Amino acid sequence: MTDFLPIARHALSMALFWGIPIVAAVGLIAYFGLARLIASKLLGRRVLRCTEEERPADRGFEQTAFEIQVPPFDAADGDTETPKCRLDGWLIRPPDAGPDDRPPCVLMVHGFSSHKNCLWTFPDDPDYRASLLHQGADSLCRAGFAVAAIDLRNHGQSDENGPVTLGIRESYDVLATLRYLRANADRFGIDGSHLGLRGESMGGVTSLIAASRDDSGLIAAVWCDSTFADGHRVVGDFLNYANVWRGFAPATRLWLKTLTGLDVNDASPVRYVEKIRCPVMLVHSTGDTMVPIEHFDQLASAAWVNPPETWRLAGHRHNRLWKEPDYHQRQIEFFRQHLGA
Repeated sequence: MTDFLPIARHALSMALFWGIPIVAAVGLIAYFGLARLIASKLLGRRVLRCTEEERPADRGFEQTAFEIQVPPFDAADGDTETPKCRLDGWLIRPPDAGPDDRPPCVLMVHGFSSHKNCLWTFPDDPDYRASLLHQGADSLCRAGFAVAAIDLRNHGQSDENGPVTLGIRESYDVLATLRYLRANADRFGIDGSHLGLRGESMGGVTSLIAASRDDSGLIAAVWCDSTFADGHRVVGDFLNYANVWRGFAPATRLWLKTLTGLDVNDASPVRYVEKIRCPVMLVHSTGDTMVPIEHFDQLASAAWVNPPETWRLAGHRHNRLWKEPDYHQRQIEFFRQHLGA
């Protein structure tokens, strides 16, 4: 027994010497492996949850389908690697508009993992059903606006085109669509000089980034619903909402940059507000558990050239602010003020 004790002590010390690094290495591999899986889920083609759809024709609107070819990004934007892609869209005019009428047009920009016809639901709210028509396309059109909607790249019927970038590259889709609408205003029967944006969640981020890149005066006004302010911060918020340990956020951000070649900080509207010239309305609710109200506060207090209008609500969860009794009327009045109708 006496001879065995030194051997046991030596074996234990060797196990500790090699075991701790091995366990640490395995832990790190597991940590970064799970973070990569999370990043891939965030960046992949995300339309599987939209198993139900609602189209304008379902509500009696006469819709015009269109397609757009978005060119590769300009070298001046520092991104020349992503090829051109095709976008799928539709446009509806007010039911009482005559053939010679030219109403202003609002482009609806959907959020992450959605598309233009998606009848959206949430895992924590299975009875909820809402499409862009609920969010405002219906009420705006009946109030005298033409309304257009597209599937952003990697969503709906549009082309797959690299990873989702939380609004960075998607902003080019919005600008290309607005240029297309202006160039084809007579064909669509709209006023191409009065174009607005209405974006929710990632669609709001996309709209704000597009507005900061609008050097041609395409955008007359932007309505942002439930929009995040900081791409770096929202990664942790997404994890928290999905009941995933927030400690995965640093590694997830690293993988997001590795997989896209872009810094998630570039998906932060607060970095662009100094370049936005058009009027902006920010709407958010304190009941939002996916994109907390702190994002609204951060955006509202940012260094805007033209300070935005703000509307802080309570009791509504993410992307459900349209249920507020006067939501639609305020949205209509905002666009009437800046676009006319």
